[in-house]
Amino acid sequence: MTTAEPVTIFDSLVGEITQHYHRGRVLVAIDGADGQATHGFAESLAAAMRSRSWYVLRLGMTPGAASDIPVATLPHPDKYRADEDYSHLRAIVAKFRESKLAVDPSVPEVPADAMLIVDGRFLLRPELRGIWHFGVWLEGDMHLRDESLEAQVQYTRDSAPRAAADAIFDVTNAASPARVWADTC
Repeated sequence: MTTAEPVTIFDSLVGEITQHYHRGRVLVAIDGADGQATHGFAESLAAAMRSRSWYVLRLGMTPGAASDIPVATLPHPDKYRADEDYSHLRAIVAKFRESKLAVDPSVPEVPADAMLIVDGRFLLRPELRGIWHFGVWLEGDMHLRDESLEAQVQYTRDSAPRAAADAIFDVTNAASPARVWADTC
């Protein structure tokens, strides 16, 4: 792949998202087992959205990930439990939707046309699917620790995030993500 191809991939994804959600406050989830891959993909998508003059906020669910939004407590990224508490994430989303998520003193309110891109694991679980306008599933070759691998297997088996995603990308080569078309027609 040439270096221009990833840019084309993100431009195409931006076009797809904005075709369906061209106005309003849009919520996008980037889900996958590899925290570095989800973070890098979300950052590239945010850059592509900003190049189209969108106001974009970022929230990384992986501990230590850079985020535009102060985060107090989020679920443990290596465990998948049905009783996981996502109330803090839901509160952030509610504030974003209501334009009350002030993260920049120069912008006291979230503009009417804005995007919140959240990356992390287990975001396309059934309990959270209804809050996203657009979901991306990232897959690829990665080595996970036993506990993390067990959680990922349980998540993909029980929650079918691949089937819930609006777009699927293979990030085996993170520098050149490839769109996976998994149409059933």
